[in-house]
Amino acid sequence: MPIRLTERQRRLAHHVLLFDRPLAHEVAEALQRATLACAENNLASTGLPEFLCGLYLQFRQELRVHFDGEVVALVERTFPKHRFGDKGLVTERVLENAASDEDSGFGYSVVLSDDLIRLLWTATRLADAVGRKTSLKDVIAAITLEDEWLGELRRNGVTPKEKLRDFGEVLNVIFFATLYAHGRWPKQMQFDMDEKIHPPFAALVKTPSGGFAAMKTAAMKLNGKPVAEISWPDRPEVNVPVELQAKNTVEFEFDGPQFGSMEVTIRGVALGTPLA
Repeated sequence: MPIRLTERQRRLAHHVLLFDRPLAHEVAEALQRATLACAENNLASTGLPEFLCGLYLQFRQELRVHFDGEVVALVERTFPKHRFGDKGLVTERVLENAASDEDSGFGYSVVLSDDLIRLLWTATRLADAVGRKTSLKDVIAAITLEDEWLGELRRNGVTPKEKLRDFGEVLNVIFFATLYAHGRWPKQMQFDMDEKIHPPFAALVKTPSGGFAAMKTAAMKLNGKPVAEISWPDRPEVNVPVELQAKNTVEFEFDGPQFGSMEVTIRGVALGTPLA
């Protein structure tokens, strides 16, 4: 559930983030670009999508390293009026008056959304832990810590380039085994249903495992029914839906070499884990 700050809580957070200067210089400039662009495009507050646009205006090349998708389209859609470089750090009026040598003030309202405050606070906590000011990488790492924040970016057509490890991939496991061609490795194993994990179930069979060699061929049966076959190098991995019983038996046939290896993972959906 989203956290909603009171006005006094929000005022304190604004003060810390904007005046205590925990952000690295370039991240602070990215936030300035975002808040200024919000003011010039008549947006009520600066949230995560708007801040990502500010990051793009500040770190155009670096951001492309970390994100895929429609970042440029998001910037153009969110900020029809925007500027790169030094001009993106001052208001239009300052630019106009500078051209005519007139004096001008520099001011606009800054309103950060509660989600953006939490994101910046989290990124700053990561930076604090290693004794530095909040960098672009701290911000990117913080975004990945909340499914809500990642979902907000995905809804705007933006996704991280790197595959993110999800602990749900561990919680959803009902069976896991590694098998090796050498010695007397068991070719039959049993496991029970786990009441905390429910369907749909799927079996991932792949070779090789870790730093060992690959099996030439391998096949797997589940409760007497063939479910998967793999071969190296043509078909090293398969992921197939399976049905489980209260008690289950898996059987394997494989052809080396001596240090050939494979692994099998059967997953379901842990209670409380989103299906998506």
